[in-house]
Amino acid sequence: MKSKQLLIAAFFIIFMFLGITTLKESMPSPKNDRIYSILQEQMPYIVEKRAGGLTIKSKITGIKEKPPAKQIFLRLEQLEKQWGQEFLRLKGNNLIILNKDKKEVMKILLKNSDEMSWVKEYFEIK
Repeated sequence: MKSKQLLIAAFFIIFMFLGITTLKESMPSPKNDRIYSILQEQMPYIVEKRAGGLTIKSKITGIKEKPPAKQIFLRLEQLEKQWGQEFLRLKGNNLIILNKDKKEVMKILLKNSDEMSWVKEYFEIK
């Protein structure tokens, strides 16, 4: 009788461990609220609800991607990083947003080192 209880407890612990591990893997990386909210207006990707789940739509081309639900936010993050590497530049404490013609659209003043380090790490800008 005692071995059955131990077996049930072991299965429960393994199940919880695997669930938490999977949840952590599917979570996007943390974002700086102020900078990310400003950049979101300029980013060409949006998440749309659909009958079968969520899709990522490009505002420019209208192309929709339908990644699995577990990977949607990771894929969105990947697309945002690719966009940032191409259309964002750092000059001193200013983050410059460029358009497709590489002309300046907007400047964002980075107020502290946390914002600067987040931009460098998230978009992998040097």
